[in-house]
Amino acid sequence: MGDVSEATSDSRSARGRLKRAYAAARNFPDRVLHQRRRAEARRRVLQLGSVRRILVICYGNVCRSPYLAAILRRGLQGIDVSSAGFVGPGRPVPSNALTLATQRGIDLTDFRSRPVSRVDPASADLVIVMEPGQARHLSEIYRLSPARIIVAGDLDPVVSGTREIRDPWGQSLEVFTSSFDRLDRCAATLIAILRRAY
Repeated sequence: MGDVSEATSDSRSARGRLKRAYAAARNFPDRVLHQRRRAEARRRVLQLGSVRRILVICYGNVCRSPYLAAILRRGLQGIDVSSAGFVGPGRPVPSNALTLATQRGIDLTDFRSRPVSRVDPASADLVIVMEPGQARHLSEIYRLSPARIIVAGDLDPVVSGTREIRDPWGQSLEVFTSSFDRLDRCAATLIAILRRAY
């Protein structure tokens, strides 16, 4: 009987090691390519010419995109910054996001989500998304030029294991803090690029 339980334990341990190795390998290209993607994002922003409208998009439009849009609005006077998501309208910002945003000087109390289908993504000079899949979706469905879409994580000066800004929805305050810290860094980078350019 002991042999069976040892074999099961060894099998679980091997599966755990395999999962960790797979996750590390999956994120390896993002780590290696980060500086190149960061330079490419900067180049694309500069090639846009005058940026007057920015649309920030995340899945639900209740955590990441409203927060990033508010930071950009605060730092980029004269530029219209809005946000949207891929799910239904009217959803409020969750309490963890409200708490963190308030601590950072951002009031999202009255914010309510709105879907991309109710805005015109094509009217934005620059579209910022949280995940590479969202960029592909916007290019395919809304016929947006990939040159006008940037994955927010590509602006992060800190090398991360992934381009994606983790969705903190339903997660702990620690996850919200990590995602918002990353969004703060991405916003600072974009604000600096746009201020120097214009």
